[in-house]
Amino acid sequence: MLSDLRHAARVLLKAPGFSALVILILALGIGATSTIFSIVNVVLLKPLPFPAPERLVNITGLDRNAEDTVSLPDLRDWQAQTKAFSNLAGYSSVSATLTGRGPAVSIQVAATTAELFQILGALPVRGRVLTREDDRQGAAVALISDAMWARRFSRNESVLGETLIIDGRAATIVGVMPARFAFPMQAEPIEAWVSIPTIGIAAQFAKQRSAHFLSVLGQLAPGVSLQQANAELAQITGRLTIAYPNSNVGRTARADPLQARLVANYRLAMIVLIAAVGVLLLIACGNVANLLLVRATTRHREMAIRSAIGASRTRLFRQLLAESLLLSTTAGVMGVAVATGGLAALLSTMPFDVPRLHDARIDHGVLAFLTGLSMLTGVLFGLAPALELSSAGAAIGLREGARAITGFRSTRTRQTLVVAEVALSLVLLASAGLLIRSLVALQRVDPGFVAEHAIGTGLMLPDAQFPDGAARVAFTRRVLSAVEHVPGVTAAAVSTTLPMTGSALEIGFDIEGRPQRREERHSAMYFAVSPEYFRAMGIRLLAGRTFSARDDERAPAVIIIGETMARRYWPSGDALGKRMSISYNKTGPREIVGVVADVKNGSLADTPQPSMYTPFAQTPWPFMGILARADGDAAAVIGSLTKTLTTLSPDLPIDDVQVLSTFVSRTTATPRFLTWLVALFAAFALLLAGCGLFSVMAYSVAQRRREMGIRIALGARGADVGWLVVRQVVRLGAAGLVIGIASAVAAARLFETLLFQVTPGDPLTLAAISLMLGTVLALAAYIPARRATRIDPVQVLRAE
Repeated sequence: MLSDLRHAARVLLKAPGFSALVILILALGIGATSTIFSIVNVVLLKPLPFPAPERLVNITGLDRNAEDTVSLPDLRDWQAQTKAFSNLAGYSSVSATLTGRGPAVSIQVAATTAELFQILGALPVRGRVLTREDDRQGAAVALISDAMWARRFSRNESVLGETLIIDGRAATIVGVMPARFAFPMQAEPIEAWVSIPTIGIAAQFAKQRSAHFLSVLGQLAPGVSLQQANAELAQITGRLTIAYPNSNVGRTARADPLQARLVANYRLAMIVLIAAVGVLLLIACGNVANLLLVRATTRHREMAIRSAIGASRTRLFRQLLAESLLLSTTAGVMGVAVATGGLAALLSTMPFDVPRLHDARIDHGVLAFLTGLSMLTGVLFGLAPALELSSAGAAIGLREGARAITGFRSTRTRQTLVVAEVALSLVLLASAGLLIRSLVALQRVDPGFVAEHAIGTGLMLPDAQFPDGAARVAFTRRVLSAVEHVPGVTAAAVSTTLPMTGSALEIGFDIEGRPQRREERHSAMYFAVSPEYFRAMGIRLLAGRTFSARDDERAPAVIIIGETMARRYWPSGDALGKRMSISYNKTGPREIVGVVADVKNGSLADTPQPSMYTPFAQTPWPFMGILARADGDAAAVIGSLTKTLTTLSPDLPIDDVQVLSTFVSRTTATPRFLTWLVALFAAFALLLAGCGLFSVMAYSVAQRRREMGIRIALGARGADVGWLVVRQVVRLGAAGLVIGIASAVAAARLFETLLFQVTPGDPLTLAAISLMLGTVLALAAYIPARRATRIDPVQVLRAE
């Protein structure tokens, strides 16, 4: 083997240009594949960094099969009645205001029950974790992250017992978590874990069975399957429905593996990426195999001589495979650099946050994958040339006509590879085309409001500073007055939540005169807004009126509903003047005074949901979104707006003022990035397919030069000779297109859920992609065809 490798090195060094081209193509393919694999590996394949991760489950509350969070009283009943789970824990990630240590800042806090740390086997580096005694006593205690310990306390060893002021409430620090601990796994890392009584709104909800605000983490008991756990959950939720019909009718729960749940929204996108880069690698292997087959035609005599002096076919095959493996191994080494740079580029440009994504590394597992991939590619692209050359016997190889005899087999193999390259390229191109069309359709969706020239930021009002509705309403009025006087602002408003954030509340309601059974409970997306909200947002009024300054806390209760809600519950169009009650802040029936256009809240692809709006003064909440509309460039107003809000309340963090078009853009970040990446792979595949066809046709013309010269000498026109080349291109291209179209439609069905308003077999996309690929193939064949028409028969016959 060492002798074979030394000989392979000498052979490849004699053709440095050819070897460099092959290594470059393979290095790009192997590096790109390893880059995507390193991400897929850490997100989908690596176990979670907790003890017994296979036993960890996420439990989702279901309200009439719609996913929901869980109330604390329901969780406590589950804990008391379960035998299938070793433990259950509830947690809720919220944005909170930290004060008392420098300027007020907004941090991510997890309000959690004590069982969370037992389930995860989490041990602090200082102090202790939360305990059930903390829950029972209603103690305001906190664990801080390693990052907060370093940033806020300079890693002071006496940090235990210090006080954190979170949303105006004092919490005693009882422990410091290690840097590697991260749960919940989310875009913004958690900086503190606190008992539920520490967070004002969580403390308010803690005793309400109808207040669903907790995510639930469970640990399966030893020997219990997921199916058994779900069966027990069905029994427990059924008993709670009987015991608490007012709040629990229609409510069930479902347990799913935690790891699968964490990546559920990204799994298909990851699979599409690894499949796309895998197809690209196959195309690269086919291209390299074609190059080696072309080169193989010059080595028949060499192989024949080696065979004549005693080399067996196995020895020849091994020698040629050693050359291929040497090429692929060298490409693999270069692929490490490509993968390292590619991973860094992807992580810096990826616009969405996937759990554990930033833990992706070119580690030992990825290096092992890269090594195996290099060996596999070496075998894949080296197999055909090795079989071709090693099969030529000594007698055939030394005969004058050897090239013609073996050339037929070589040509047929290369043509097959070209057809495969064209088909695989079309699969990638069609996938990219469908994703592009889907993205274009998504970006054309009307969000229901005018994002241009609008600005927004979120704000949380601490209970200690704003203990009741009157204080919140008074502060809101000061905010609106101050924002309206900011230069360039034409309208100012507040709302419970900002648009396109997916954080709208869902609240139940009753329609006056329409009694409903408990199992038919109605609910809708809910917003409490100030009078200028609809003008500041640019939401169209369809009927009736919007709110005015007269709709304050002393005025009759009123409500505005969205178009979908009006159409669903008042199909005859007589919603105005009707009365309804909402579950929150029950002030009696509210008169419907207006109907407005539907607004997308979570994603542009969302189906419109029923929505309703109440005056903020009549239903004040402790959290709000502040909105402003500018008469010019919205970005130019951000600085003045931030300064005004900071001056108004120095104890409230104002650190994320954004143009609303940014919120809209974020909702398309995932499909946009996926489309861009697949399109990049498809473009590279198109280039490789064109190069593959060019190499085959160029060699075909060179091989048939004698035949073509004789044809011209006997009277054939140049166009007739060129047609020989064109006909071969048409035959290969048509075969590749037919196979590719069928394969592309089948592949698109696998990621159909990623498409928006486009079908997998969209004829316009397939026709456009086929035309594009056909054009590239025609251009690749143009030079060989033109060369064929210019063959001089005199020179050909003289050579004979």
